[in-house]
Amino acid sequence: MNKLVTNARVTELDGLSDTLVRLYKANETAAKDAFVAATMAEIEKLSADITTAILQDKTVSTLEAADTERDKAITALGKVLTGYAALPIPAKQAAAEPLLTVYAKYAKAGITKASYISESSMIESLLEDFAAEPLVAHIAALEGVAEAIAAIRAAQDAFTAANDAYTAASGSKGASASAFKKPLLAVINEKLVPYLGAMQIAANENCAAFANGVESEITRVNEAVAKRGKKSETTEE
Repeated sequence: MNKLVTNARVTELDGLSDTLVRLYKANETAAKDAFVAATMAEIEKLSADITTAILQDKTVSTLEAADTERDKAITALGKVLTGYAALPIPAKQAAAEPLLTVYAKYAKAGITKASYISESSMIESLLEDFAAEPLVAHIAALEGVAEAIAAIRAAQDAFTAANDAYTAASGSKGASASAFKKPLLAVINEKLVPYLGAMQIAANENCAAFANGVESEITRVNEAVAKRGKKSETTEE
């Protein structure tokens, strides 16, 4: 029985371990083998740990992506206002200048480079400034400015939602998903696979169906990894 290739992705390992647990629980005879039962208990625990860690890691990347989007929205507003201020049309320049003054205050304060908390605070302040009565008419006079401001509002709301999810996940934050890869691989490759391979040779009927299922699933993942590697080589060529 072949072992799982070590360059399988964390998500592939997570998916495989989930499948192995399902196969084991659906096979009553495999549970009669004490070694298989103990090994699968280890795999089930590590599988749950790596699944939780993957979800937690995703909240971090989602938060970073949400922050990038609000930075883009802020920068876009600056470009729009700068463009209007440079137009050789007095009315447009007159409407843009007070808005650009407000924007410049936050740009100089490093709004897009501030910490998450500080940037959120500055964005709320910026939006409040733009909502002031004296600026409403100026915003209305410049096509696209209201939409650019609305985009910042939407991006900030999306960031807040992502941050709430991150905070909730951080409450039980443990090791990263990659930290569980090595121990899970070790249990599968150094304990489960060798033992089931031996049971296949010994024609142990209690483990036969389970061993065949495990072999099939590992082969499927190994083939997927191999195909990905070939595709990568072709792209590089």
